[in-house]
Amino acid sequence: MPTDNENTINAPSETGPSDPSRRTLLAGSAGLGLAAAVPAATAAAQSAESPSREFAGRSAFVTGGARGIGYATAEALARAGADIMLYDVAGQIEHVKYPLATPEDLATAKANIEALGVKCIAVQGDVRDGPKQKAAMQEAAATFGSVDFVVANAGITQVGPLDIFSEAEIDVVLDVNLAGAMKTLQAAIPIMRAQNAGRIVLMSSITGRRGSEFFPVYSASKWGMIGLAKSTARLLAKSNVTCNAVCPSLVRTRLLDNDYILGTMIPDNPTIEAADAGAKQLHVMPVGLYGPEHVANTVKFICSDAAAYISGDVFDIAAGRNTEFPA
Repeated sequence: MPTDNENTINAPSETGPSDPSRRTLLAGSAGLGLAAAVPAATAAAQSAESPSREFAGRSAFVTGGARGIGYATAEALARAGADIMLYDVAGQIEHVKYPLATPEDLATAKANIEALGVKCIAVQGDVRDGPKQKAAMQEAAATFGSVDFVVANAGITQVGPLDIFSEAEIDVVLDVNLAGAMKTLQAAIPIMRAQNAGRIVLMSSITGRRGSEFFPVYSASKWGMIGLAKSTARLLAKSNVTCNAVCPSLVRTRLLDNDYILGTMIPDNPTIEAADAGAKQLHVMPVGLYGPEHVANTVKFICSDAAAYISGDVFDIAAGRNTEFPA
């Protein structure tokens, strides 16, 4: 297996990510997913003098950060002054039937974050690889001086009824979406405990709040993310670390906008325009597919000092779709 240094991306790029949207979305019945994290004591002073740089001196570790919701989140935190580590597989995973981010996407994301005047490290790595995530997290702490925000956003999906999937197809979704997030937390917990501060955001989905016959494994993994967020919030409460889940609905990202998802969900008209029209029917508010920056803004709030005592909660970003939930 290549070393961390061999997979650290340094190549610059002049354009924005091939598609600033990807990992966490699920069309179909209703769904998506994402996540982010909390400020450390060592940088507690960024302030009222420059509210737009409220996270200066802090840093974030974002999985699935090469494009999509992960990239949008990293960008929002960087605009507020946070240094960023992007951790992304940036390559294809067996049994995933649509294109994932590429090394070029990751290099472009890194260049764009650095252009905002903050530091950025980009590591090509799989969230299923616990030792590699731990090494990357330690590199972030050593380079930036702290890891204040952790956004466990990496995720994949598949479409169809449960009985059509092989064991391997089931395993890969659970291993990336849920076990991968657990390994992210295992890497972060010792650092945040030592800091006695931090924010963790786990990317769940509206399909983690309601069932979906089209996305049964994905839905199960995202329900699991909510349980993981609440459990982690209890575990780390006395260390001043918060943990919350974010549940997007229908976001315009590559996780939706690809031939596999559109062709399976809308076989008669597999276009992003048709998906947008369907989203307008599902959402209560007059909006179709919305941009990943709306999820990123919610993550940014959770990471802010204003959210210091919010932990173990679930934030729906669903344009009113969540009004059907019982509580």
